[in-house]
Amino acid sequence: MISNEIRFDCQHRGDRGLLVVVPHIDGAPLTELIDEYEIAAGMQPASDDYGGLIPEFFRFGPMQDHFLGLSTSAKGPKTPVLGCECGEWGCWPLMARITATADLVTWDAFEQPHRKTRD
Repeated sequence: MISNEIRFDCQHRGDRGLLVVVPHIDGAPLTELIDEYEIAAGMQPASDDYGGLIPEFFRFGPMQDHFLGLSTSAKGPKTPVLGCECGEWGCWPLMARITATADLVTWDAFEQPHRKTRD
């Protein structure tokens, strides 16, 4: 089984100082990993269309629960792990199925709900 390290980059954005959370996998921002995947798959990359999640814009609940797939506000069986660069996760989300056990968290079955061919 492949095991990766995940951390979360939390930075303040813009003049309002909104907190933005971007997952990093093995040190690389998930936004860049998605671009690499799309290019390798022969797709036009979404590039700057993805951005981090802004907890203040949506009631995700505690972010540590959200990224474990325990968010009570997630729509359906998948959880948004990235949002749109504009700050609204609903207009261009990257969704993932998140499964957590006592010693392992798995993110898989990624999808872009507005472009089903990119799943």
